[in-house]
Order: sequence, then structure tokens, then C-alpha cells
Amino acid sequence: MLSLIQRNLKLFFRNRAGVFFSLLGALISFVLFVIFLKANMLDSWKQLQHPARMLDLWVIGGTLAVTGITTTLSALSRMSSDAERHVYEDLILTGLSRLKIQISYILSATIIGTVLQGLLYLVMIFYFNKIDGTQIQWSISLQLFIVSLLSSFSAALLNFVLVFFMRSVDTVGKFSSIVGAMSGFLVGTYIPVGVLPEFAQNLVKLTPGAYVASIYRQLLMHDILKNVNMNILDNLKKELGVGITLNDHLTSLSQNIAIVIGVIIGLLAVIVIINTYYQRKRRFSME
Repeated sequence: MLSLIQRNLKLFFRNRAGVFFSLLGALISFVLFVIFLKANMLDSWKQLQHPARMLDLWVIGGTLAVTGITTTLSALSRMSSDAERHVYEDLILTGLSRLKIQISYILSATIIGTVLQGLLYLVMIFYFNKIDGTQIQWSISLQLFIVSLLSSFSAALLNFVLVFFMRSVDTVGKFSSIVGAMSGFLVGTYIPVGVLPEFAQNLVKLTPGAYVASIYRQLLMHDILKNVNMNILDNLKKELGVGITLNDHLTSLSQNIAIVIGVIIGLLAVIVIINTYYQRKRRFSME
């Protein structure tokens, strides 16, 4: 299985254009913020201390969450490509079970998502440090790395379930384009969550990526939010998605982590059920 993971990684990173386009949704959210959103948002929060640095940390959290979604989806297109070219059947002849092959795709996507989140994180930190003097402690960076693993794994599992039923690379490509365009809205990066209409906010709450973005923001913005007046703190957190409003209360860091872990467990159960169903279906067809 290790050799299959290595094969998937080599094929992904060998396609430089594919790597770039897998990051496109995240890059768009970053560029839109720098060119258009930042100035308007600074006017809204100019009464705060270091509003530019606060917003820098905010967009870093959202952009990393988008990266986890789009890059793992792009990585899992390899599964559809293998199925379409009948490579999947050849892999089964090597003696690996279908489940192990599927796990290799998921782990490959998780590694790819984590690596590219780390790369984009370094780029954004370098840029914002030069422009606004934004700095992040090494201890926070280590915590962010752990979250990136959680983010990539949860996104890989969700994308696997979706891609599993797409047997055409063209279908996956079109789906990836839709996800790339929507992901910035769903994690509250193109537009802050609190500004969205109620229906859109409810849609965001159904998206695991929104809770991942919230985890990132709670870690990144923890120190800088200590300087915010308590009278506006809750409103600021609600508008910027530093916590998701559930039952009229903002979720805490531990609650967000628990939700993402719960989603992971649920998706693992779905994958087991799918595999069990198709194994039984194949057995009946052979009898």
C-alpha cells in the first residue's frame, strides 16, 4: 500500500499545472482579500488595535480551510482516472484489497492537502509579515500543522465519498470547478459569515470546512482578540466566523474540534458501509 501512496504522490506533484489549479480556489480568496476586501473591512473595524493584522490572521484561517478542500478533491481525481482507464482492476490483481487501495487514495490526498496547506501558509505569512508586520508564534504554527492534518483527512474522506460515484475524470473536473468557486463562500472567506443572509449561514453550518476554518481562526486570532472590547467581541467573532453560531451560542475551539472528529467518524462509517454493500453485490453477481 505504501508503494501505491508513493505512486499517487508522484503522479500528482509531477503535474505542475494540476497542482496550481488545485490551489486556485485558495489563491483567489487570498488575492481577493488583498486587492478588494481588506480595505473595506479595515473601515469596518478601524476602531480596533491592529485591525490589519487581525484581518490577516482571519483570511489565513479561511484560505487554509479552502486549500484543504480543493487540493484533496484534486488529488482524488486520480481515483476516477484509474477507474476510467481500468488501472483500478490492474491494482486489484497485485493482491491488494479494494479497501486498501481506497485507503491509499485517501492517505495520498491527506498528505497532499497537508503539504499544500503548509506551503500556502508560508507564502501568506511571508507576505503579511512584510506588509503589516504580522507574526505567528512557532507554538501556534505547530498547532496549525496538527489542524491541517485534521482538515485534510476530513476533506479527503468527504471528497472520497463524493468522487467514489463519479467514474469520469471530466465529471470530477467539472465538480472540482464548482467546489473551487463555492468553497470560499462556504468557509466565509470571500464574504464574512456574519454578513451572509440567514439561509446562506445555515448552509455554511452544514459544511465541515466552516468548522475547520473556525478552528484555524480561533488559534490564529486568540491573542489579538484579547485586546478587543468585550462589548463588541461576540459580534466580531460572529461576523468573522471565529466560532459558528449554533443554538444562539458561538462554538468553542473544543466544540469545533469535536464536530470535525464526529464528521470524520461518520464518513468512515459511510465508507465501510459502501464497501460492504459493493462486496455483497459482487458476490451475488458471481453466484
